[in-house]
Amino acid sequence: MTKQVNPPLFVVGLKAYIWGRRALRLAKIIEEISRDTSVCFCIVPQLVDIYLLAKETKVPIFASTMDPIKPGRGAGLHLPEALKEAGAVGVMINHCENRRTLSDIQKLIRRAHEVGLLALVCCDSPEIAAAAALLGADLVASEPPELIGTLSSVGRVMEGFVKNSVEAVKRINPKTTVLVGAGVSTPEDAAKIIRLGADGTGASRAVFEAEDPKTLLKQIARAVEDEWIRRGNP
Repeated sequence: MTKQVNPPLFVVGLKAYIWGRRALRLAKIIEEISRDTSVCFCIVPQLVDIYLLAKETKVPIFASTMDPIKPGRGAGLHLPEALKEAGAVGVMINHCENRRTLSDIQKLIRRAHEVGLLALVCCDSPEIAAAAALLGADLVASEPPELIGTLSSVGRVMEGFVKNSVEAVKRINPKTTVLVGAGVSTPEDAAKIIRLGADGTGASRAVFEAEDPKTLLKQIARAVEDEWIRRGNP
Protein backbone atom coordinates (compact mmCIF):
# COMPACT_ATOMS: atom_id res chain seq x y z
CA MET A 1 0.00 0.00 0.00
CA THR A 2 1.01 3.59 -0.46
CA LYS A 3 0.92 5.99 2.46
CA GLN A 4 -2.38 7.23 1.06
CA VAL A 5 -4.18 3.90 0.98
CA ASN A 6 -4.05 1.76 4.11
CA PRO A 7 -6.67 -0.26 6.01
CA PRO A 8 -9.27 0.11 7.23
CA LEU A 9 -10.70 1.22 3.90
CA PHE A 10 -14.09 2.41 2.75
CA VAL A 11 -14.56 2.81 -1.00
CA VAL A 12 -17.31 5.04 -2.37
CA GLY A 13 -18.09 4.11 -5.96
CA LEU A 14 -19.79 6.98 -7.79
CA LYS A 15 -20.66 4.79 -10.82
CA ALA A 16 -23.05 6.92 -12.92
CA TYR A 17 -24.94 8.34 -9.93
CA ILE A 18 -23.15 11.70 -9.73
CA TRP A 19 -20.42 13.51 -11.63
CA GLY A 20 -18.79 16.92 -12.04
CA ARG A 21 -19.64 19.51 -9.40
CA ARG A 22 -21.80 17.10 -7.39
CA ALA A 23 -18.96 14.59 -7.31
CA LEU A 24 -16.60 17.32 -6.09
CA ARG A 25 -19.01 18.33 -3.32
CA LEU A 26 -19.16 14.74 -2.10
CA ALA A 27 -15.38 14.39 -2.34
CA LYS A 28 -14.95 17.48 -0.15
CA ILE A 29 -17.36 16.02 2.40
CA ILE A 30 -15.38 12.78 2.41
CA GLU A 31 -12.13 14.71 2.77
CA GLU A 32 -13.55 16.53 5.81
CA ILE A 33 -14.67 13.27 7.42
CA SER A 34 -11.28 11.68 6.70
CA ARG A 35 -9.50 14.28 8.84
CA ASP A 36 -11.22 12.96 11.97
CA THR A 37 -10.87 9.22 11.45
CA SER A 38 -8.27 6.55 10.79
CA VAL A 39 -10.52 5.09 8.09
CA CYS A 40 -9.14 5.64 4.60
CA PHE A 41 -11.95 6.73 2.30
CA CYS A 42 -11.33 6.24 -1.44
CA ILE A 43 -13.48 7.41 -4.34
CA VAL A 44 -14.07 5.77 -7.72
CA PRO A 45 -15.53 8.52 -9.96
CA GLN A 46 -16.22 8.92 -13.63
CA LEU A 47 -12.88 8.98 -15.49
CA VAL A 48 -13.43 12.57 -16.63
CA ASP A 49 -13.66 13.66 -12.99
CA ILE A 50 -10.36 12.14 -11.80
CA TYR A 51 -8.34 15.29 -12.46
CA LEU A 52 -10.86 17.60 -10.77
CA LEU A 53 -11.22 15.49 -7.62
CA ALA A 54 -7.50 14.77 -7.32
CA LYS A 55 -6.62 18.46 -7.82
CA GLU A 56 -9.19 19.83 -5.38
CA THR A 57 -8.99 17.21 -2.60
CA LYS A 58 -6.54 14.82 -0.97
CA VAL A 59 -8.92 11.87 -1.15
CA PRO A 60 -7.32 8.85 -2.89
CA ILE A 61 -8.94 8.45 -6.32
CA PHE A 62 -9.21 5.16 -8.20
CA ALA A 63 -9.98 5.02 -11.92
CA SER A 64 -13.08 2.95 -12.62
CA THR A 65 -11.46 1.25 -15.61
CA MET A 66 -8.32 1.14 -17.73
CA ASP A 67 -6.99 -0.61 -20.80
CA PRO A 68 -3.71 -2.54 -21.01
CA ILE A 69 -2.31 -0.35 -23.78
CA LYS A 70 0.92 1.60 -24.10
CA PRO A 71 1.41 5.13 -25.49
CA GLY A 72 0.66 5.28 -29.20
CA ARG A 73 -2.40 3.99 -30.99
CA GLY A 74 -5.54 3.42 -28.96
CA ALA A 75 -8.39 5.80 -29.78
CA GLY A 76 -11.28 5.31 -27.36
CA LEU A 77 -9.15 3.36 -24.88
CA HIS A 78 -7.90 4.49 -21.49
CA LEU A 79 -4.14 4.85 -21.15
CA PRO A 80 -2.62 3.97 -17.74
CA GLU A 81 -0.07 6.80 -17.94
CA ALA A 82 -2.83 9.35 -18.54
CA LEU A 83 -4.89 8.15 -15.59
CA LYS A 84 -1.82 8.30 -13.36
CA GLU A 85 -0.98 11.83 -14.49
CA ALA A 86 -4.59 12.91 -13.96
CA GLY A 87 -4.17 12.05 -10.28
CA ALA A 88 -5.41 8.48 -9.83
CA VAL A 89 -3.59 6.41 -7.20
CA GLY A 90 -5.06 3.17 -8.46
CA VAL A 91 -7.45 1.47 -10.84
CA MET A 92 -10.48 -0.74 -10.29
CA ILE A 93 -10.38 -3.80 -12.53
CA ASN A 94 -13.17 -6.26 -13.40
CA HIS A 95 -16.15 -4.75 -11.61
CA CYS A 96 -19.24 -6.86 -12.29
CA GLU A 97 -20.64 -3.97 -14.35
CA ASN A 98 -17.48 -3.93 -16.48
CA ARG A 99 -16.13 -7.48 -16.76
CA ARG A 100 -12.68 -8.21 -18.13
CA THR A 101 -11.10 -11.44 -19.34
CA LEU A 102 -8.56 -13.22 -17.17
CA SER A 103 -5.91 -12.36 -19.74
CA ASP A 104 -6.83 -8.67 -19.55
CA ILE A 105 -6.84 -8.73 -15.75
CA GLN A 106 -3.29 -10.06 -15.72
CA LYS A 107 -2.17 -7.46 -18.28
CA LEU A 108 -3.95 -4.66 -16.41
CA ILE A 109 -2.30 -5.52 -13.10
CA ARG A 110 1.08 -5.53 -14.82
CA ARG A 111 0.46 -2.20 -16.58
CA ALA A 112 -0.89 -0.61 -13.40
CA HIS A 113 2.30 -1.52 -11.57
CA GLU A 114 4.47 -0.30 -14.43
CA VAL A 115 3.08 3.23 -14.07
CA GLY A 116 2.77 3.20 -10.28
CA LEU A 117 -0.95 2.58 -9.89
CA LEU A 118 -2.46 0.25 -7.31
CA ALA A 119 -4.48 -2.61 -8.79
CA LEU A 120 -7.86 -3.16 -7.14
CA VAL A 121 -9.39 -6.29 -8.66
CA CYS A 122 -13.08 -7.07 -8.20
CA CYS A 123 -14.12 -10.71 -7.86
CA ASP A 124 -17.38 -12.58 -7.51
CA SER A 125 -16.21 -15.47 -5.35
CA PRO A 126 -13.53 -16.38 -2.79
CA GLU A 127 -11.87 -18.58 -5.40
CA ILE A 128 -11.56 -15.76 -7.94
CA ALA A 129 -10.37 -13.47 -5.14
CA ALA A 130 -7.55 -15.92 -4.41
CA ALA A 131 -6.68 -16.01 -8.11
CA ALA A 132 -6.51 -12.21 -8.20
CA ALA A 133 -4.11 -12.25 -5.26
CA LEU A 134 -2.00 -14.82 -7.08
CA LEU A 135 -1.87 -12.51 -10.12
CA GLY A 136 -0.47 -9.73 -7.95
CA ALA A 137 -3.48 -7.56 -7.11
CA ASP A 138 -2.71 -5.01 -4.39
CA LEU A 139 -6.31 -4.96 -3.27
CA VAL A 140 -9.06 -7.49 -3.87
CA ALA A 141 -12.75 -6.58 -3.65
CA SER A 142 -14.88 -9.70 -3.27
CA GLU A 143 -18.58 -9.13 -3.92
CA PRO A 144 -21.44 -11.56 -4.63
CA PRO A 145 -23.04 -10.11 -7.81
CA GLU A 146 -26.58 -10.89 -6.71
CA LEU A 147 -26.28 -8.45 -3.80
CA ILE A 148 -24.63 -5.56 -5.67
CA GLY A 149 -27.03 -2.63 -5.96
CA THR A 150 -29.33 -4.04 -3.28
CA LEU A 151 -29.64 -3.02 0.35
CA SER A 152 -29.04 -6.57 1.61
CA SER A 153 -25.53 -6.54 3.01
CA VAL A 154 -23.22 -9.47 2.34
CA GLY A 155 -22.22 -9.40 5.99
CA ARG A 156 -25.81 -9.93 7.07
CA VAL A 157 -26.92 -12.60 4.61
CA MET A 158 -23.66 -14.30 3.53
CA GLU A 159 -21.24 -14.34 6.46
CA GLY A 160 -19.43 -17.34 5.02
CA PHE A 161 -18.69 -15.43 1.81
CA VAL A 162 -16.89 -12.73 3.80
CA LYS A 163 -14.86 -15.14 5.92
CA ASN A 164 -13.98 -17.40 2.99
CA SER A 165 -12.89 -14.46 0.83
CA VAL A 166 -10.56 -13.14 3.52
CA GLU A 167 -9.10 -16.58 4.24
CA ALA A 168 -8.62 -17.42 0.55
CA VAL A 169 -6.73 -14.21 -0.22
CA LYS A 170 -4.63 -14.11 2.94
CA ARG A 171 -3.59 -17.72 2.33
CA ILE A 172 -2.05 -16.58 -0.96
CA ASN A 173 -0.61 -13.29 0.26
CA PRO A 174 -1.18 -11.96 3.79
CA LYS A 175 -0.22 -8.47 2.58
CA THR A 176 -3.02 -8.22 0.02
CA THR A 177 -5.77 -5.90 1.22
CA VAL A 178 -9.16 -7.63 1.20
CA LEU A 179 -12.35 -5.63 0.75
CA VAL A 180 -15.72 -7.35 0.87
CA GLY A 181 -18.86 -5.57 -0.15
CA ALA A 182 -22.30 -5.56 -1.81
CA GLY A 183 -25.47 -4.25 -0.26
CA VAL A 184 -23.76 -2.21 2.47
CA SER A 185 -26.18 0.50 3.58
CA THR A 186 -25.71 1.10 7.33
CA PRO A 187 -22.86 1.64 9.78
CA GLU A 188 -23.57 -1.77 11.28
CA ASP A 189 -23.33 -3.39 7.85
CA ALA A 190 -19.84 -1.92 7.42
CA ALA A 191 -18.77 -2.81 10.96
CA LYS A 192 -19.99 -6.39 10.56
CA ILE A 193 -17.78 -6.93 7.51
CA ILE A 194 -14.75 -5.62 9.42
CA ARG A 195 -15.71 -7.85 12.36
CA LEU A 196 -15.67 -10.86 10.04
CA GLY A 197 -12.05 -10.17 9.12
CA ALA A 198 -12.05 -7.90 6.05
CA ASP A 199 -9.69 -4.94 5.70
CA GLY A 200 -12.44 -2.75 4.33
CA THR A 201 -15.70 -2.44 2.44
CA GLY A 202 -17.62 0.16 0.47
CA ALA A 203 -20.92 1.39 -0.89
CA SER A 204 -22.55 3.20 -3.79
CA ARG A 205 -26.34 3.20 -3.89
CA ALA A 206 -26.85 3.69 -0.15
CA VAL A 207 -24.73 6.85 -0.12
CA PHE A 208 -26.66 8.52 -2.94
CA GLU A 209 -30.07 7.54 -1.63
CA ALA A 210 -29.34 8.73 1.92
CA GLU A 211 -31.18 11.84 3.09
CA ASP A 212 -27.92 13.05 4.62
CA PRO A 213 -24.87 11.36 3.04
CA LYS A 214 -22.48 13.26 5.29
CA THR A 215 -24.07 11.94 8.47
CA LEU A 216 -24.22 8.41 7.07
CA LEU A 217 -20.53 8.45 6.09
CA LYS A 218 -19.54 9.89 9.48
CA GLN A 219 -21.43 7.09 11.22
CA ILE A 220 -19.85 4.49 8.95
CA ALA A 221 -16.38 5.89 9.66
CA ARG A 222 -16.97 5.69 13.40
CA ALA A 223 -18.36 2.15 13.21
CA VAL A 224 -15.51 0.86 11.00
CA GLU A 225 -12.86 2.53 13.14
CA ASP A 226 -14.30 1.13 16.37
CA GLU A 227 -14.47 -2.39 14.95
CA TRP A 228 -10.95 -2.12 13.52
CA ILE A 229 -9.58 -1.13 16.93
CA ARG A 230 -11.64 -3.85 18.63
CA ARG A 231 -9.86 -6.38 16.40
CA GLY A 232 -6.57 -5.26 17.94
CA ASN A 233 -5.33 -2.97 15.19
CA PRO A 234 -3.66 0.35 16.04
